[in-house]
Amino acid sequence: MTRAIAFALGTFGIATSAVAEGPVFGSFQQLTSPAQGQAQEPSLAASGEVLVMSWISETDTDTAVNFAMLDAGGWTQPAGVATGRDLFVNWADFPSVALFGDTGVALHWLRKSGRGGFDYNVELAISNDLGGTWADPIVPHSDPSSAQHGFVTMSGASDGALDLVWLDGRSYDKPGVRDTPDAMQLRTTQIAPDGRPGTDVAVDLQTCSCCQTSSARLGDGSLAVAYRDRTDDEIRDISVVRLAEGQWSAPVPVYAEGWEIDGCPVNGPAIAGQGADVAVAWFTGADDIAKVHVAFSKDMGQSFEPPFRIDRSEPLGRVDALMLEDGSALVTWLEWDGDDEVLRVCRVKRVAGCVAHQELARNGAAGSMNFPRMARLGADVVVAWTQPTSASQSTVVLARGQLAPLE
Repeated sequence: MTRAIAFALGTFGIATSAVAEGPVFGSFQQLTSPAQGQAQEPSLAASGEVLVMSWISETDTDTAVNFAMLDAGGWTQPAGVATGRDLFVNWADFPSVALFGDTGVALHWLRKSGRGGFDYNVELAISNDLGGTWADPIVPHSDPSSAQHGFVTMSGASDGALDLVWLDGRSYDKPGVRDTPDAMQLRTTQIAPDGRPGTDVAVDLQTCSCCQTSSARLGDGSLAVAYRDRTDDEIRDISVVRLAEGQWSAPVPVYAEGWEIDGCPVNGPAIAGQGADVAVAWFTGADDIAKVHVAFSKDMGQSFEPPFRIDRSEPLGRVDALMLEDGSALVTWLEWDGDDEVLRVCRVKRVAGCVAHQELARNGAAGSMNFPRMARLGADVVVAWTQPTSASQSTVVLARGQLAPLE
């Protein structure tokens, strides 16, 4: 069954934090999307009044990773930056786009590297003119083996470089080969302003195998990265590592929930920061209860306060997060409401929890909205998601919201 996209403004109470007295957005209206026809997996990045988006499109003969930019003149003509039938297409491990420097854009995607179902490499292309032209793609990781390399997050640095973090399977299911066997690694490298990749290094040798990573640039120029960790006892809680003055910190647990699960939940965290303030949102199934949590840090992610629970019924997770100027965080997630998949947003304050809540969209089709993404565009917020139109077809929907004042 296919249902129309529904936008809704509402007032709801959140029993596990503050009472949400009003909506997050005073207005929330659909934007024209540059993604036409069959499309999925949008990624957003913004700086000032410039918004860029990547997405995947498929035809009977080809797959493309596309790019377009929105400025005062509207959307640019979509460009297929990467094409081919050997692109790795996955609902959870998808391309992303980032802005860096004054006019730099980075776009990553995944390409199959072997016969295994999860043998694929990261490929990365850089544009120095806001997507007008693109350099030849590079593979940013040094490992040439047919293994899983993905779940990338990218963040621009103040010197015009680009920091990449990803999950790397060079040691997975290879006992005795190197490092920790049967484990994914969190690895990183830096792409110089001229496009040259540095040496990739391991930040954590044992992580959950297929949860998204997330990064945030903080006020002192340091980088905070959130990811789902993994212990020998299969505890898969959220950790944060920091890159400061060229050195990576040891992992810091955001909250010791003790979620023991013998497999990957395919549900990574989202981190956002401003100055010294950091917020991390994540999904957990600890104690056999599905929840969405948000925790704050006042010291650039070196320690975290106890979290707030912000979900309302049966959360699926798949979170995203933005930090606002007043130190509050916007968090989106998906959850079930009856047979419908619902996209929700909360404005979360460090002391009070969820102080404003809103339902943004509903999906009654057979497919999923997958992983909705957010970006700031001036004073507004843009949200993008995959909108199913049937069991096998989808499109990309964008909407722009103006923040409502808090009561």
